[in-house]
Amino acid sequence: MQSSNNSSPAKRALVVEGGGMRGVFTAGVLDAFLDKRVRSFNGYYGVSSGALNLSSFIAGQRGRNLELYTNLCLNSEFISVLRHIKGGNLFDLDWFFQKINQQNSLNLIRFKNKLSSEYFTVVSTCIETGQPVYNKIDGTTSSNLISDILKASSALPMIYRKPVVVNGQALTDGSLSDPLPILKAVDDGFNQIIVLRTRPVEFRKKTTTGSRIHAWQSRQMPAVAQLIKHQNTIYNQAADTAEAMTLDGNVELIQVAPQKALSSSRGTRQRNHLVSDYHYGYTIGYAVAEQLNTNFTANQF
Repeated sequence: MQSSNNSSPAKRALVVEGGGMRGVFTAGVLDAFLDKRVRSFNGYYGVSSGALNLSSFIAGQRGRNLELYTNLCLNSEFISVLRHIKGGNLFDLDWFFQKINQQNSLNLIRFKNKLSSEYFTVVSTCIETGQPVYNKIDGTTSSNLISDILKASSALPMIYRKPVVVNGQALTDGSLSDPLPILKAVDDGFNQIIVLRTRPVEFRKKTTTGSRIHAWQSRQMPAVAQLIKHQNTIYNQAADTAEAMTLDGNVELIQVAPQKALSSSRGTRQRNHLVSDYHYGYTIGYAVAEQLNTNFTANQF
């Protein structure tokens, strides 16, 4: 364990990466944090599935994320390759968020009470400019707007074909423009940051044929197509920033990440893989939480 020389008053942020179904790992970490009462954050930053995971954590709803991943997300109405081949959505986010509100609703009272003195920033991407959009949710945000903001952050063009309009802006998945919003948290004044990852810290993306194909398929949205085409560079720069910041004396950064590749991928349908990765995340999160409850200053777990 290493410690920086930061002497500024602690202002703590929790940043959670996306990754589709790989997010079940961070669901496990967050449930361990709830069990160990690691709740002393001043702000939250979520991207894609990471934002959805954070909403349950903020509301104190232990187990809600696991229920979503291992039941609702595995429903054939949600993920359908055949529907996608026929021109529909691979992930039906409209159906998903409708079902969440009906069956697995967010505890809005606890959620908003928690955000009465803190705020939750959800990252999306502007269709027109390709720039990240940081929508803030607080105790006054309406339930419909919360749902739209979370949906927009997860609306990856490869799985959900239409943008989500929030406050007059057409938005898509936040991981395209800012997959690890660490610098945003620093710009907002946070100096102690925990980052929950869904890939090992040393992982870097490579250029793939699939990225070029997906970029071509999104050619009617030129800014988005460029982000998809250069996604490896965008992600790798974010990962490099996280690694470099562990040596920054002005900011304490803790990365909580799997030490090996997860069994789950972005579109995993195997419940046993998801449950295994959840428990893996819980085990790592529990160990991290014990150290955080003793001393926040650390670099990487």
